[in-house]
Amino acid sequence: MDADGDQREVGASVIGHPTMPTDAVAPHVYFAAAAGIDGSVRVLGVHAGGLSAADLALVRTVLTHEIESSGRPLFLYENASRITALLSGDIDVEGCRELLADLPPAIRSQLRVGLSAAQPVAEVANASRQAHVAAAAASGGTAVLDFGEIAGGELLVSTPCREVLRVVGESTLGRVDDYDRVNRTALLPTLRALLEANGHIESAAAVLGIHRHTLRARVTRIERILECSLTSACVRAELVLALIVCEYPRRPAP
Repeated sequence: MDADGDQREVGASVIGHPTMPTDAVAPHVYFAAAAGIDGSVRVLGVHAGGLSAADLALVRTVLTHEIESSGRPLFLYENASRITALLSGDIDVEGCRELLADLPPAIRSQLRVGLSAAQPVAEVANASRQAHVAAAAASGGTAVLDFGEIAGGELLVSTPCREVLRVVGESTLGRVDDYDRVNRTALLPTLRALLEANGHIESAAAVLGIHRHTLRARVTRIERILECSLTSACVRAELVLALIVCEYPRRPAP
């Protein structure tokens, strides 16, 4: 493998995994060329669950073209339905939107995209974690979610905290998801909409396109399954964090 190819392969290994390989050369050696004037980098995380292989390949092609056209070295890693790209620390949310602007709307609308905070080059692995936490929390469409906008974001990059939230999610959200699968209902998408509306019934009903009384009936059923009240802000906050960590796929709520 040539030097550039080796650099990209090691870059992919570091960016794409939560922990840096112990035998990897110091990241600043490999990633310095991608950094901004102040020596910082940001990572873009793209979650493309539901896309065909051909559509995912197009996303990668567009990102590759845009990054290389900017004159920056390409550090881009694809794993299953996720893409991770290393960017200069001076790029912002609008700049990231422009990187994906040439995608067909039907494809772009299915992506969830997150951007890490600017980090020193040596912290690129942490930036990768931040980017994918933000992507998991992002809505579909043209928006790019900045990690700094997520309340409790630092909790979500802590491995012990994520494990606790995963257990919480499996014991709560998992029960709702199981109920949906058995009964062919759409309670988990309903719960997601309610949480994203901060518990506001009318707003969640409008997003789902259903009557507020229908939503109230679903919420009552969810509360019976969870054995808790969704009027509690603390309960909703816990469920929001668990929902981000567990990454249940977004499904339509009829």
